[in-house]
Amino acid sequence: MKKLYTLLILIFCSSHLFAQHRIELTIRGLKDSTLYLVHHYENSFLSQDTARLDAKGKAIFQGKQNLPAGFYVVALGRNRLFDLVLNDQKFSMTTDTADYTNHLSIVGSAEAILFQEFVKTTNLKAQKLKGASPEQKQKIYAELEQYQKEYAEAHKGTFTGNILKAGLDIETPALPANPTMADTLKLSDYYFKHYWDNINLGDERMLRTPFLGDRLDSYLKNIVYYEPDTIIQIADALIQKTPRRTDLRKYMVGKFAQKFIASDIMGREGVYIHVVEKYMLTDPESGWDTSSLRRNKEYIALMKPVLIGNKIPNMSLTDTLDNFTPLYGVKAPYTMVMIYDPECHHCQEKTRELLAAYPKLSAKGVKVYMACGTRDKQKWLNFIKEYKTNAFINVFDSMNLVDFRSQFNTTIYPNIFFLDKDKKILANKKLDIEQYLKIIEVNEKGKK
Repeated sequence: MKKLYTLLILIFCSSHLFAQHRIELTIRGLKDSTLYLVHHYENSFLSQDTARLDAKGKAIFQGKQNLPAGFYVVALGRNRLFDLVLNDQKFSMTTDTADYTNHLSIVGSAEAILFQEFVKTTNLKAQKLKGASPEQKQKIYAELEQYQKEYAEAHKGTFTGNILKAGLDIETPALPANPTMADTLKLSDYYFKHYWDNINLGDERMLRTPFLGDRLDSYLKNIVYYEPDTIIQIADALIQKTPRRTDLRKYMVGKFAQKFIASDIMGREGVYIHVVEKYMLTDPESGWDTSSLRRNKEYIALMKPVLIGNKIPNMSLTDTLDNFTPLYGVKAPYTMVMIYDPECHHCQEKTRELLAAYPKLSAKGVKVYMACGTRDKQKWLNFIKEYKTNAFINVFDSMNLVDFRSQFNTTIYPNIFFLDKDKKILANKKLDIEQYLKIIEVNEKGKK
């Protein structure tokens, strides 16, 4: 009997030893229901654990792994019961169905208690809003905001303090009574420079709050118009504020990479290359998986040769008479290179567009180098005949010397480059004719 008692103790202790998280929750007035423990992630929620309320209203969230710290919600189906700052792995909570939030009592987690005290006090203060006039409501809202500021400052350095500060607006200088355009621009510049003041990027837990995703997306949307070198400086400054080898660092790197790998604004690929090379491929503590590293390394290898500002690789192709007609042999102030598939619908449309606009382009010294990217010579010849592209330089890889994908990043057709007289790349994506003419205009002005 003594051995059996000892064995039971060992089993009980082992179950607690290996349960890395154990959160007990009792809800008076609710039983036989499934609860979800979910955390914020951008504009959605990610479920981390489930627990079943027994007949006495008690549930236990537990597992062998630590839960990622963050701003959580305890939910019943799609119904949000109450918010929770989860930092500790073992604590207990009690509440009831009369008021899940204000009747919530927490034991064993300083951070969770800290946040709950703020919520209860705020809700108490907010009761004054009932029946208040618009002027009174404005005053009450100001008092609530001031309380949030003071609470965040009083608990600076805690996760709760970081969350509450992140929920505050950026304080900006007041505009003059009759602001000028210069005043407005100055205010906008101030706001941008202080955009991240209230977000502690050194706290990895901020990733699992509702304050980071939208803010970063809006920021990236605005900085895309800056010059690549400036964007790279901004990226370095932000990424380096995050702790290395954390999900927050990976998230920040991933968002910059995703935004600039194929930006709508031409010439921003260099930002992607910089971020990936510095914070993924050459950082031994990046934490990225092998598949992501390999895939991004391949992307960079494809993109680098055809970045804007680089001299495009030569193409050793032949014309319809099998005469050697290399790209570097084209003598013109500007050369448009179009790598295409004769059967590609978009290629056919672009060809019609180029033919219609060629008088304009030709007047500016543009020659069109039409490079067939596929291996069927007869289809290429049929295309030239059907679309009457004799005004262009029609070439084909008759000797199978060119790898259009690896040398020219041709993953879709048509792939179009716009070059200066030295075959330096001025544009590396398909644009409207007027945009090419604008590039010529800007380039000519730069020569003066």
